[in-house]
Amino acid sequence: MKLYALKAKYGTYQSMIQALYPERVKSYYGISYREDEDFSESIKTLKFRIALDHNDRKNPNLKYIGTDFYNGPNIINNETGGYNLDFYTVSPKMKEVLEHLNLPKHRFYPIMLTIDKGKELTYFILQIDSSMIPYTDVSKSSFYGLDLKLKQVHHYEIGTFKTEEEIDEKIPSDIFVRDKSMYINQELDWVYMAPYFMISEKSKKLFEEHNLIDLEITPFYEMGAGMYNELGFRKEYGGREIIINGRSTMDGLDINDFERKEE
Repeated sequence: MKLYALKAKYGTYQSMIQALYPERVKSYYGISYREDEDFSESIKTLKFRIALDHNDRKNPNLKYIGTDFYNGPNIINNETGGYNLDFYTVSPKMKEVLEHLNLPKHRFYPIMLTIDKGKELTYFILQIDSSMIPYTDVSKSSFYGLDLKLKQVHHYEIGTFKTEEEIDEKIPSDIFVRDKSMYINQELDWVYMAPYFMISEKSKKLFEEHNLIDLEITPFYEMGAGMYNELGFRKEYGGREIIINGRSTMDGLDINDFERKEE
């Protein structure tokens, strides 16, 4: 099974959307919302603009090129001590495509996006669930934990835990737990494995057929790790896999196919 990491591609304009708060609300106070609830009314109090890069100041004649996919906005929640909730911003065309895919729990919020002074276009904020626990069969998944203090990696093989509650109870809070083999028990076209959403072959084909632009799509196992990842592999997701209803990203591959750090 092929999956692809999805990122907003940096182009002439930055790939980030900024939220602008009304004068009566200081930006660091943010707005009130619950992560799992609709907060359309709060969204209506904000304005949004493209975070322009230095070229905008050097060349005021730059033309907007119709980007379909942005990172952000990041909106501060004043009820959680400043927790920053991440979103994506998508064009109407991309929203229409996404409606033909099986996504984790999500909502769209219509906004007017300022792309230049005095010029606005219709876009949609995409709020999408990045927690895969509701879609994961924990008993069929494996994990690893990072002990940053002792600089150790702990491995928890398939069957070690039955539920998310067991993970929380049995692993100390100072160990950072990450998925090693994530078993998704329902059909999803987007699956989150930090720090990116992984998209299906169907998603990729629809994006290409509809000529969506400024989406950076990279095969799962081609994401570079810089040096070596936490499991000792050269590629960012080496030693890890995503399984969707029995179909694995490792189908047809062998763990020895991946370059790993020599002991």
